Amino acid sequence: MARHIPNLPLCGCFVVHAERRQWLPLINLDAHATILASTSRTTLTQTFTNDSPAKLDTVRYDFPLYDGVSVVAFKCTVDDRVINGVVREREAAKKTFDHAVASGETAALLEQNLRASDVFTTTLGNVPAAEKVKVEITYLGELEHDAEVDGLRFTIPTSIAPRYDGGGTVRGHHSNDAVGDGTISIVVDAEMAEGCSISNIQSPSHPISVDIGKTSASASSNEPASLRRASARLSLGTAVLDKDFVVYVVADGLANPTVFLETHSNLPNQRALMATLVPRFNLPNDKPEIVFICDRSGSMGVGDKMPNLVAALQIFLKSLPVASRFNVCSFGSHFKFLWDRSKHYDQESLDHAVAHLESFSADFGGTEMYEPLKEAFARRFTDMNLEVFLLTDGEIWQQDELFELVNDNVSKSKGAIRVFSLGIGEDASSALIHGVARAGNGFAQMVATNEKMNKKVIRMLKGALTPHVTNYALEIKYEQGDAPADEDFVVVEKAMHTLSVHLDGCSSGDEETNKGNGAKEPISLFDPTIENKDLEISDASTGIGDKFNNLPFISPPSYLQTPFEIPALFPFNRTTVYVMLSDATPHREPKSIVLTGTSTHGPLRLEIPVTKLAREGTTIHRLAARKAIQELEEGRGWIVHATDGKGNLLKTKHEGQFERMVQREAVRLGVEYQVSGKWCSFVAVQEKSMPGERAEEKMVLGEFEVLGPEQPTPRGHVQLMCKAAAPMAQLVGRGGPMLAQRQAPMAAQMALPMQDAMMAAPMGGPMPAPMGGPMPAPMATLISPPAPAKSFGGASWSIPSFRAAKAAISRFGAPGSSEGALRKRAPSETASYSAASPGAAGGGGHACGGHAGANPLSELASLQTFIGSWEWNAALEKVLNVTEKQTSAIVLPLTGGNRNDILATICAVLYLKRKLASERDAWELMVDKAEGWLEEQTGKSADVLVKIVLDAGILS
Repeated sequence: MARHIPNLPLCGCFVVHAERRQWLPLINLDAHATILASTSRTTLTQTFTNDSPAKLDTVRYDFPLYDGVSVVAFKCTVDDRVINGVVREREAAKKTFDHAVASGETAALLEQNLRASDVFTTTLGNVPAAEKVKVEITYLGELEHDAEVDGLRFTIPTSIAPRYDGGGTVRGHHSNDAVGDGTISIVVDAEMAEGCSISNIQSPSHPISVDIGKTSASASSNEPASLRRASARLSLGTAVLDKDFVVYVVADGLANPTVFLETHSNLPNQRALMATLVPRFNLPNDKPEIVFICDRSGSMGVGDKMPNLVAALQIFLKSLPVASRFNVCSFGSHFKFLWDRSKHYDQESLDHAVAHLESFSADFGGTEMYEPLKEAFARRFTDMNLEVFLLTDGEIWQQDELFELVNDNVSKSKGAIRVFSLGIGEDASSALIHGVARAGNGFAQMVATNEKMNKKVIRMLKGALTPHVTNYALEIKYEQGDAPADEDFVVVEKAMHTLSVHLDGCSSGDEETNKGNGAKEPISLFDPTIENKDLEISDASTGIGDKFNNLPFISPPSYLQTPFEIPALFPFNRTTVYVMLSDATPHREPKSIVLTGTSTHGPLRLEIPVTKLAREGTTIHRLAARKAIQELEEGRGWIVHATDGKGNLLKTKHEGQFERMVQREAVRLGVEYQVSGKWCSFVAVQEKSMPGERAEEKMVLGEFEVLGPEQPTPRGHVQLMCKAAAPMAQLVGRGGPMLAQRQAPMAAQMALPMQDAMMAAPMGGPMPAPMGGPMPAPMATLISPPAPAKSFGGASWSIPSFRAAKAAISRFGAPGSSEGALRKRAPSETASYSAASPGAAGGGGHACGGHAGANPLSELASLQTFIGSWEWNAALEKVLNVTEKQTSAIVLPLTGGNRNDILATICAVLYLKRKLASERDAWELMVDKAEGWLEEQTGKSADVLVKIVLDAGILS
């Protein structure tokens, strides 16, 4: 059985002596992050010192980064020597580094861990005695959506948790010696577009000071305060963070789809689109098979992980729809299903599952996820859709094998399988949690200790009940006059799925390879001119050209879309898709993109205007390149679907070479766009060691600036419609994924804040211009506004102001709903406060029986029947503070049914709506079931029945 190590290791610099790690003390940790709408740019600076009296030949620096980030700059400072990194193929970078170190030069190498994409290692060579080492890493990322606060979630990981490796051991660092006498400083600046206001910025993990109204860059200027801007700061008198640093940013006006066009600042004629898709549709819920795969390994016994898991399952189970099937699987070193195959959801099966939860404890040993997932797929009912929920603290190394398993089964099921994942605890691997969800066409959520999760799990369940939409495709519409009438759009997805590539230099032995070559001179089997030395085997080259030069040449597609297959889209959940446009048609100006899909309820369509960025840059291109590389690393991407001229898949035709063909494509993207990954590394050496380095490969930390017109422009609104659904609401006052899109920037309110030449000044330095401040008139004219968009009926449309929309529309498009506790505006334009971090809860691998009664919502969930009703009993009366006797005089318009159960259900629904309104996202599915049951029993609207009880003075 694996032994879990609760004291998590620190990341940092170390040398290996006598097979033990000796740590270099961490002097300072500085991080400066700029959140601009749906992206972030972070510069992480860590300073160590070599206290030894001797030079250190090799120093390693291990650290985590959040899943999916794109490292775009790497710089090391040793003594007075500054070396900047460039991206090379992994082996070539290692060879360059080794050569420099052997020559006595200071050098550095940044590599991604081959087994976990969220773990990185920097190796430093020739560190002088008694010198400081400063490592600066700059990375871009898309922020995720946190459903609990309906806002952005920004995370700076601080430790690499011990991870189960499948061999019965838990591997990780176990030393806390890397502690110096320095300090930590983390600054997070957030800025939204015109018309968007930040209502809250807070950290559930650490005490921070918050300034709503200004960023750190604008605080010293005379610029007036604005609710569009906010800044959070963490300052500690120690250089150690005990857990990941998490910040929520909640803002109005982040719920609209957007598309931005960027022109590359270095590569001629290269352009890229970034489309942030936020569907808002209303299709009937599906009735699928649902399997919960629950981690009960030893690591789940730390803190509140297991009670949180049980609480999540309680909400899940009570919210399932009637006529669905479900099952529960526990796993660790072994696994066990509650039933051999999923049972119909009824009162008996629900009671059995709830009783089963009472026995949950962290007693299953290690963390083996592969087999239970494999078995869940094998046991599925093939005539139903399967929705799998993986609930785990995610601490394993064998991630690629798991992704391949999910990829294969989703593909074989033709999209009938989806996988959702919930990461529990600070140390869940973001690469694992999000990677499984990507492979499974679902989405992921993370919940740390002391974070609420009710809204997260219900949002995930809503996603699982969303009907499967297939055949998503993107069309790019161009301005009229840019192309012939029959070529005014490009169906990107269709073009990608029928991708046929031209192969040159094929060495596979195909007959076509030798056709037309003519007769060749025979080669003598005995050539007396060949000397013995000619027969010696020389050292193998590690150059990128030599590594891939025997592979068939493949020309990349004209339009490169990533993700290659647009994943499942879920209402109010954001998905970002990139398209690298053809460099052969730079004169064609994209006007809009059209997203289409097919469901059993009818076709779906969404058209979004394109906003052209004012300045050239590289940020969208780098994010696109990283996304494409990530797909290739996880066994997906365009090359997996590519065929030859005869329609044969390349992965089948060149089975023995295909793995290296995938690597070559990832390396091509990494080197061209200077993005590191599994097969590309940053190497930094003194310039004389790197002959032939291209100027554009010198990664200089740029600055990032928000551009916007002086006057607001009319906003357009986008609808996603289907034959069976009415048009959706125009705007929703909801925040979005951690880097959610801005409110309707489609009308060119602002240029995307992603210009590399404008990101953020060096840490602590001034910004070149106030972020988001008034833009000079000449600058405003650089933005090309999109053409007026049209509705699906052909008429033109526009969006009213956000404030008007907010007054009329709730979070989910229904009138009059609460905005939620975290959306309260600061009393003034500028407010500062500190929020203390909650204390960590103790606990071990204990059973979780009785835990569900910890709060009213959990108690009501445990008392609800599978059909959605409640029955009068002492427990219900205690929660509601209402007795059955108090309701005895109420007259209901009944013609049948159990009057007492009907009244109990009405009172429970009324309690949830009035007393727990701020937790609407968590109980919404419970109430939907209850109201459906009430209407079946009485033939009356649930609202009418609730009003009768309310008028009687109950819960008023």
